[in-house]
Amino acid sequence: MIKLWPLVLLAVSLLGSVFCSADGPPEPVGEAEAARIKAELADRSFRQFEPHVDGDPRKGVLLDFFGGVTLWAQFAERNHAVSEWEITAGDYRIERTRDDGSKITIHFIDPRTSQQFPEACEGCIETAGVSISIRNVFDAGRIAFRLNDPEGRLPSPFPVFTSWTAFREDEIFD
Repeated sequence: MIKLWPLVLLAVSLLGSVFCSADGPPEPVGEAEAARIKAELADRSFRQFEPHVDGDPRKGVLLDFFGGVTLWAQFAERNHAVSEWEITAGDYRIERTRDDGSKITIHFIDPRTSQQFPEACEGCIETAGVSISIRNVFDAGRIAFRLNDPEGRLPSPFPVFTSWTAFREDEIFD
């Protein structure tokens, strides 16, 4: 008779290590860490275009950290915007998963929304559940973003970056 005990123990320990290595539930970061992260992102602007900035048609996303956070999105054909909207918040809260110290998630605080095309409106974009994950926030060469919209509430042109995407950082001049 073959003893299965060692195999069962091995299987249980392997399964346990797989489940324990998954990201734990997100937790708010402390005030000092939040201030450090916000200082790192302050006055920075990131751009992402598909297929590229002069593509036709093209999807564009801007993520700016000037006095808070702004997420702007546009779909354009030729030189005309077909769909364009933005979410802006003067502040955001930050969470981190326990097991992945390189990844944070930011949540808009009291966001304001507007849409310019196809019809202009204010406060017309649902943002419940929408957040932005950032990986390697302190490493400019490896920083990447992911938009979290689990309910699919955001209007076109999304999805643009639902997987980890390295945005190009732009310098903004006054």
